[in-house]
Amino acid sequence: MPQGGAVSSDVSPVNRAWIAGLILVICLGLDQGTKVIASRTLSFEPWSYCGDTFRLQLAYNTGAFLGMAGQLSAETRFWLLTVLNGAFLVALAYFLVRYWKMAIGRFVACAGILAGGIGNLIDRATNDGQVTDFMNIGLGPVRSGIFNVADMAITGGALLLAWYWWREEQPASAGR
Repeated sequence: MPQGGAVSSDVSPVNRAWIAGLILVICLGLDQGTKVIASRTLSFEPWSYCGDTFRLQLAYNTGAFLGMAGQLSAETRFWLLTVLNGAFLVALAYFLVRYWKMAIGRFVACAGILAGGIGNLIDRATNDGQVTDFMNIGLGPVRSGIFNVADMAITGGALLLAWYWWREEQPASAGR
């Protein structure tokens, strides 16, 4: 097993293509399917479950994470959240193909970020620049923002990448 972030060639390019394809199909299918169901069945009033730990509540987000940039003009949001985001996703897809031998965990993390980004980009392109959000979790007054499956894929991928980075830094800082 490779140490830290060492190059891992134990998974062939064909198998990595299958892994990336499965992640994309599953994430995009779940994301787009749940957004359709949420749009058709939920209201803007929350449905509370498990002692208000989990809520389902329809929201259309014109901004990015937690509504950031939502107050900007429609044209600025289009360039930032659709065009720039689309360019980032193309670059990420290129990165996955170009550096396919990266550690498999990193590869899965990047594929998850790509899938989530595409899911939200589809929304922006087909829903007048808005993303459909519908889930919220929390305990008492401490709550997450309203999010969707694509956001979960992006967050999960980012956390996995952060874990890899942190794991690689441990041996270097232990010797200081």
